[in-house]
Amino acid sequence: MNKYPYIKNMRNLNQKELGHTKHSELRCQQRGVPLKVVEFIVTNGDSCRTHDLRKCFINKKILNKLKYKHKEFLLEFDKFLLNTAVVVNNNKDTVVTVMKIDGQVRWN
Repeated sequence: MNKYPYIKNMRNLNQKELGHTKHSELRCQQRGVPLKVVEFIVTNGDSCRTHDLRKCFINKKILNKLKYKHKEFLLEFDKFLLNTAVVVNNNKDTVVTVMKIDGQVRWN
């Protein structure tokens, strides 16, 4: 049984399953970021354009809005959510890479 059944339901029904490139799977493994966290950030986080891709992230403002709705998930994965960014294609259906946010980052 899935411990977080709402993870599947967070994405819209018209959106496909989130795909990963080999590079993103490797980066998740190297950085110790669970795939559930990547899906959560893409689904619930804010995004900005970077060249031809989108960079998704969760900041404190978004985290405070989600803390009552997804309390159990946030308690377990809180250390990953604020310092992880996910680069996806414009359709938000394929993860290109996962990166840690160290210090202040300019989100142009």
